[in-house]
Amino acid sequence: LAPIAYATGAMPVRVTAMPIYSPVPEDSYNASNVGDNTAIITCLNDDKSVFKVTGCAKFGASSNSYRICCKNGQIENIRGTDGMIMLRYNEWSIPEGMEKNNYYKPDLGDENIEQLKLAGHGGGDYFVAREFLNCIRENRRPDFDVYFATRLASTAIMAHRSLLEYGVPYEVPDFRNEEDRVKYENDTLTPYWSSDGKAPTLPCCSNPDYKPSKQQIENYRKLLANKK
Repeated sequence: LAPIAYATGAMPVRVTAMPIYSPVPEDSYNASNVGDNTAIITCLNDDKSVFKVTGCAKFGASSNSYRICCKNGQIENIRGTDGMIMLRYNEWSIPEGMEKNNYYKPDLGDENIEQLKLAGHGGGDYFVAREFLNCIRENRRPDFDVYFATRLASTAIMAHRSLLEYGVPYEVPDFRNEEDRVKYENDTLTPYWSSDGKAPTLPCCSNPDYKPSKQQIENYRKLLANKK
């Protein structure tokens, strides 16, 4: 979500999510209490655009794939091509000197290109760490400030609440606004166990009755024992 929000300047204001309930096989070495494989999240943004996000989806080949569709065409990174970009126009809106379909590999033009190649997420991890350090050195506010971070974190939290109700829309708070800060200052709903042993106050799965089987728990304990 963050790369698309950063690239477009649009920020989510309303979110809905549909779960894909698909528990792991009975003989899996997995003792998770989550039977959902992933979810499809849809965000209405402050500029009336819409994002569709699968996040860390477990279906299909693993990749970081982004696609931005606009009135005149689209741009996307092409899956399975080691970083190739496709810029594609509608037939009636092709700029002079361009083709309908344009393919290229972007030149990051960065002096630390070798370090970028070693970093995760196509160099994204390196950029984030470097920008964080540069903001400290230069005493400036980062583009990904606390309000950017909490807006996107809130989008994920509200998406989880939405999927528990199979797609009921939730407003995304903007903590720049005092009204939103007051509304959620005592909101402690969570699908996680707390450090002091308090039980979750929200289901962690769209099927709240789902639990790992005895065989899965036994397999998982064997796996842990083998790693010691």
